Amino acid sequence: MNEDIKIKKRIMEKVETVVERVEFIEEHLSKEILRDRILRKAIYKEFQEAVEAMSDVCAMVRRGLNSSAKDDYSNIDFLIERDILEARMGEKLKEANGLRNRLIHGYNGVNDETACHAINELVGDLRDFSVVVLEWMRK
Repeated sequence: MNEDIKIKKRIMEKVETVVERVEFIEEHLSKEILRDRILRKAIYKEFQEAVEAMSDVCAMVRRGLNSSAKDDYSNIDFLIERDILEARMGEKLKEANGLRNRLIHGYNGVNDETACHAINELVGDLRDFSVVVLEWMRK
């Protein structure tokens, strides 16, 4: 199997991960998570995995365009510069990455109400990202 086909296959697997995690979040995200620690932590984990898969996709797309992958934010900027992502989507993906970092590392503590609201706001952008990548791959 040639390298281009391997990269596309791996991108598809990561996009599937984003979609699966987004579907779980959308199905379970409600005010209940503020009272249910287990569900809240599950949502946080699913969000983390969705964002990590999105970041992996950005890096793989960049490498597929013969550019060395760098940090998550630079990879997103690269895809904006190449007109693969719109600037607004790029900013939302950067916000998602920042939230992921706060959830994992607990920077300045985590306000669950704020975090859940942000996840609710950003989960659609992760879904839209999957669509954009799939459309780009079809070209």
